[in-house]
Amino acid sequence: MSETNRIGVFLCHCGGNISDNVDLDKIEEKLSENEEICSIKHHENLCSLEGRNIIKDQILRENLDKVVISACSKITHGATFQKYIQPLNPYLFEMPNVREQCSWVTEDKDKSTKKALSLINSAIETVKYNEPLKKIPTKVKNSVLVIGAGISGITTANSLAKQGMEVTLIEKRPAVGGAMIQVGKVFTPDKMSEDCAACLLNPVIDEMVHNDKITLLTNTVLERSSRNAGNFDVILRKKPDYIDPEKCTSCGKCTQACPSFAPDEWNEGLNNRKAVYKPFPQAVPSTYTLDDDFCIKCGACINVCPTNAINLDAIDEIISLTVGAVVIATGHQRFDTNKRPEYGHPFYEDVLSQMQLARLMGINGPTNGHLQVPSTGKVPRRVVMIQCVGSRDQMPDGHKYCSKVCCMVALKNANLIHSHYPDTEVIICYTDIRTPGVYEKYYKYVQDNGIQLIRGRPGEIAREDDHLIVRIEDTLTHNKQEIPTDLVVLSAALESSQGTIDAAKTLGVPLTEDKFIKEKHPKMQPVSTDIEGIFVCGTAQGPKDITDSIIQANTASTKISELINGGLEVEPHIASINVKKCVLCGKCVDNCRYQALSIYQNSIRVGPIACTGCGDCIITCPQEAISIQGQSDERLEASIKGILKDKDDDEQIIIAFLDDIGNVSANNMGINRVECPSSIRIINVPFINRVKYKHIKYALTHGADGVFLGEYPDSYKHDEIRENVQVMKKHLQEDGINPERLIIHSVFIPYFRGLASQFKEFDDVLATLSS
Repeated sequence: MSETNRIGVFLCHCGGNISDNVDLDKIEEKLSENEEICSIKHHENLCSLEGRNIIKDQILRENLDKVVISACSKITHGATFQKYIQPLNPYLFEMPNVREQCSWVTEDKDKSTKKALSLINSAIETVKYNEPLKKIPTKVKNSVLVIGAGISGITTANSLAKQGMEVTLIEKRPAVGGAMIQVGKVFTPDKMSEDCAACLLNPVIDEMVHNDKITLLTNTVLERSSRNAGNFDVILRKKPDYIDPEKCTSCGKCTQACPSFAPDEWNEGLNNRKAVYKPFPQAVPSTYTLDDDFCIKCGACINVCPTNAINLDAIDEIISLTVGAVVIATGHQRFDTNKRPEYGHPFYEDVLSQMQLARLMGINGPTNGHLQVPSTGKVPRRVVMIQCVGSRDQMPDGHKYCSKVCCMVALKNANLIHSHYPDTEVIICYTDIRTPGVYEKYYKYVQDNGIQLIRGRPGEIAREDDHLIVRIEDTLTHNKQEIPTDLVVLSAALESSQGTIDAAKTLGVPLTEDKFIKEKHPKMQPVSTDIEGIFVCGTAQGPKDITDSIIQANTASTKISELINGGLEVEPHIASINVKKCVLCGKCVDNCRYQALSIYQNSIRVGPIACTGCGDCIITCPQEAISIQGQSDERLEASIKGILKDKDDDEQIIIAFLDDIGNVSANNMGINRVECPSSIRIINVPFINRVKYKHIKYALTHGADGVFLGEYPDSYKHDEIRENVQVMKKHLQEDGINPERLIIHSVFIPYFRGLASQFKEFDDVLATLSS
């Protein structure tokens, strides 16, 4: 018996869940032949206190240095048994899942027993390579960068500052407030009312302005970012302060003197402003700014400024910060309705967007809150609103998703028009009205107020004489109509802003297929991203209303507080660099999307918080100088070796490498008693790209009939993984191995029945190949 491997094996009956369908006596008899196993114990329930005492007693009595606990899923009881094996290091044990992945999915007891033995043998061979590891305690800097000063960004900043953190809040525009400050009115469904948006937002802004722990930087964008020991080293670029905010008294003389005009973004281009301007009367910061895209540098503003606050030669300011966390609150933009010329927005000035309508009715808008038809200046007799412009749209430049808030925005603006102009008729043309939860009451309230609704999407807007014609088919009555109207309002989709896309690229954060920030897990970790320390809130994550944006902002601040104030104990399965092999080529640094690797003092440095142990750097490194702690190539090969150890000549074995998503799906097969071919032997790997060609070749040349790769397709490496599998198939062909023996499939947690079907189909294919 080897002195370096004194292994104890514990067999759990699980109250009959395992022992009723697995012959544990037969397994004990077979394991007794292994000289490295010096202790084998059964128990009805190893997770009980009695079971704990048995495990600890055997470890001490037999001087065990490694432990295998044959039981249920490591997901449910792994942490329990890590405590039970003390005083051993918690990473010196393996836990083959013979309940969900064996007993519960294989009806034949002999086959179930054979499969269980195979999984236990795999764990025994694997545990020989387990190393005594420790979780890595980390502490990050007590400061946060919040990108975007809309309602979600400001809310996050306020919450973080109250918890004692230093916050830098940046906004690319000259004033804060985002879309909320523009809309004029917001709906309050419980009161059946429309309330002043600025009145609700201003106290939040005032709180931000007067908090000494918040540094506000407007006209500022994120230029660069890198990771360093768990923190983020960021470079910000601030546009020049042509007008010194410390000297400016907001007298407005510069604006009066300026000869240059530009479209007014605040009023959605409905009027013009000067190149020297204040974004809007209540703007924060309450100073004038200069638009260098339209400034002609004539100097007229300098000549009239009484405080000498203007410097036309000012240059960009570069600001360097180190922060412990980053929040992406970059908001959204609206679908370009010019992409739908059939609705006339590029051609007719009486076709507006919902935000333009909001500005037109805003008390601080271009008409001081008076609703007017742009071409005539008169109050409209009829207004037609068109929903889902760019949303729920199957055209190539449209968005398939619902933008969630458009129906409520249209109902709100329609009700505002009805309230102030009762003689104006309002018609909403809709696909489906979507007003979830409490908003349904507001929908009924607006209907009762006389707002008309037609189910159908108009096909065309045309002008006839002094009015517009909306051509539509009512999909409920199937009647075609031509509706004359003075004003058409388009409800455009909410889409990812350019600022969101730029921030994601700079920070290395993945995007969804719709270009919003991708969450780590939409249910369990809804504000976290794949990069530890970077969070998202508001419409940067996807379309949502103000309430949901605020909820997300507060959630993000809570998670950051946990990170910064509580510290972290990071799992030790991170990259490790062999300095003797490393030539500092930097390929691993350039290709690490988590920014976990950096070159520091002539060596590669691994950030423990950022590193996920994904193994991309292993594949990237040409010198094979990188490994993952506790997940060596030899260990994975040992897992394969153990599975194939007692294979019979006539037995078919498929080794299924599943990532964490696939492993949960396989467990769900067992929980739901979905039968699985007895040939399937599952090896859980953190990421599918951890499996190299040499592992697949080893399996197929040492007894495995097939190799199944189960991959979650929403992983950012999906395309690369699929391409890599094709390359491996070519290598198999070159090595004289049938490439059909290797297959990759998509796996999802809810579709465990589909996974079982894929296993069965592959099992049948291999049986045909071998016959």
